[in-house]
Amino acid sequence: MGWFRTRASAAVGLTFVLAVTSGCGGSKPTPMTPTEGGSGSNDKGPAEVGKAAPDLAVKTVNGKGEITRDSLAGKVAIVDFWATWCGPCKQSFPKLEELAKQNQGKVQVVGISVDDKSDGVADFAKSNGATFAIGWDDGHAIANRWKVDSMPTTYILDSSGTIRYIHAGYHDGEADTIAKELATLSAEPASGKAKSETASTDTATPPPPSGDGDKAGDKTAGDKTAAAGGDDSGDKTEEPPKKKPGKGGKPKPAGKKPGAKPAGKKKPAAPAGQ
Repeated sequence: MGWFRTRASAAVGLTFVLAVTSGCGGSKPTPMTPTEGGSGSNDKGPAEVGKAAPDLAVKTVNGKGEITRDSLAGKVAIVDFWATWCGPCKQSFPKLEELAKQNQGKVQVVGISVDDKSDGVADFAKSNGATFAIGWDDGHAIANRWKVDSMPTTYILDSSGTIRYIHAGYHDGEADTIAKELATLSAEPASGKAKSETASTDTATPPPPSGDGDKAGDKTAGDKTAAAGGDDSGDKTEEPPKKKPGKGGKPKPAGKKPGAKPAGKKKPAAPAGQ
């Protein structure tokens, strides 16, 4: 028996209302795990493991803006459907808050209320310690699209928006299981929006320096070259040319040229007056 039932009304026509059933809590089910099939398009639902999350757009009641499927892209996400009349939801909220704080910046948590009216939704979340995004599903449109049939139901999405795990109901040890699943997904390569932003950042090259920067760089390079003894237009010091080697590859010894006559002794000058 699902937690939705219909009621005909002459004033407003056919509407959906919630009924408290054994679906709220109950015996512990086995969490559903990833299956083959890929993400693909799944706008109209239902929410199934291995498929893209159905369309989602909800305004928050606690000042967190609007949550959409696109806004969740690039991060691991927890989408939790709950209600103020659900007993296990009072137990799950503090645990979800712990997970949100432990994975801040890496995991986005959003709680979606399926109450008939928004009255008391924000107060319930606050009184149970929730500071993560809280939305109200007006008319149960989102819950119907996702095919939620028990309270609470928690969906774990990877960074590409694919549903990887589903937890129907809340039971002892559920938070520990979810924590392990989040660790597994966080360790996977980023995808979606985050991956594209990272790639663009990694491949970006710095702009070329301005003209003044080029001149300054050239001057600095010239100074370094001159200091190292290299050729530079501003360096006026040159090394003397090396002597060319003589025959046989050996340099000629310095001294007299071959065949040159030895210099004679000079005669002493005659004394004056003779």
